[in-house]
Amino acid sequence: MRRVVLLCIGVILLWGAICFGTDARRTALGIGAQYIPDPNDVINLPANATLYPNWIQLEIGTYNGSGNTPFGQWGLFNLGLGENLAIGGAIRRTDGEAFNYAGEYDVSAPNPGLNLWGAYSMDLIRFGLGVYMASYKQTETDDAADTKSEDKSSVMIFTGSAGFDILDGSLEIGFSAEINGVSSENTNSSGDTQYEKMTGGMKIGGGARAFIPTSDIVQIVPNIGFSTFSYSTESEDYAGNEGEYGDYSRMTLNIGCAANVELVEDGIISVGIGMGMINVTDEIDSMDESETKLLTLPQITVSAEVPTTNWLKIRAGLSKSMGSTTNIEGDVETTTSYSEPEAVFASFGAGVNFHNFTLDITISDDDLFEGPWFLSGRTNNAVQVSAGYNW
Repeated sequence: MRRVVLLCIGVILLWGAICFGTDARRTALGIGAQYIPDPNDVINLPANATLYPNWIQLEIGTYNGSGNTPFGQWGLFNLGLGENLAIGGAIRRTDGEAFNYAGEYDVSAPNPGLNLWGAYSMDLIRFGLGVYMASYKQTETDDAADTKSEDKSSVMIFTGSAGFDILDGSLEIGFSAEINGVSSENTNSSGDTQYEKMTGGMKIGGGARAFIPTSDIVQIVPNIGFSTFSYSTESEDYAGNEGEYGDYSRMTLNIGCAANVELVEDGIISVGIGMGMINVTDEIDSMDESETKLLTLPQITVSAEVPTTNWLKIRAGLSKSMGSTTNIEGDVETTTSYSEPEAVFASFGAGVNFHNFTLDITISDDDLFEGPWFLSGRTNNAVQVSAGYNW
């Protein structure tokens, strides 16, 4: 039950932020970043690769202070081949549900994976396909005891998208199919095998986003996304007794709309409102089952990116969410209303541009309010850095 609640709360708080990119710029803009175009959109919308030809992006990662290992480090490249074709890839990303659930089988998560994509545009339409692969395998053999153990985890994601330029605006649609696998198998000296593995492990997702101009400086941006994921656990002991348990399913739906206003050249202020729903069914054992329903309504976002000079942009994001959680176990149903914790209310950052080089930085909100401590060498600040170059 604990994994259901923690997972759902995390998704509710972060669903907007992860829909279209995870770099420092996105983090600084907050949950409202889902309404603003970004080069990292190509991860989920490969058709957009033709919009950002000849681009390299390096996620240097998030640092939580001296002595701590940074996390979230990965790289992206996107190459334009002529006017209509683009190909690209990313390395060291950790996409897929197998990264979240491998630990339940006492198996290591997959190694950071590889993304590949290609896109083609013609006239007012563009298409793209992508694939992501990550895996882990460990085999241990004890010759003296004549035993063997093998752990495996993997994920493969297929993505596809299309973009349409319509009535001075644009429409983007995308879908994904994800296959996850986790297994642990042991063989004893008698040659008998015992195993536990994830079955099912399929996730299907899709979404759409449009940019509809209403004037020279205003765009209306509706956005919708959904996904469904399910798996169960199959096992067999050394005696050959089989079992299946732990049925788990999750369905999410997110809908929102924002107004993007270009008050200054190359600047944007985005104000949005949205809602999110998550329904999780989790079989605790062969007899008991729990259901958790989360509703976020409304989710209000404000994001701003304002140039202060020709080489510096200041970014900020604000958000506030309200909603309820309903938990059903047997005949007992409990509902709790909540308001998003203030700790994730604000995000801040900056972008520095020198010719074709871009450096994006996000600083945690408490660092901003505790500036003297931060400037004097505070050792536990959280800073996220991204670097990009285009030619």
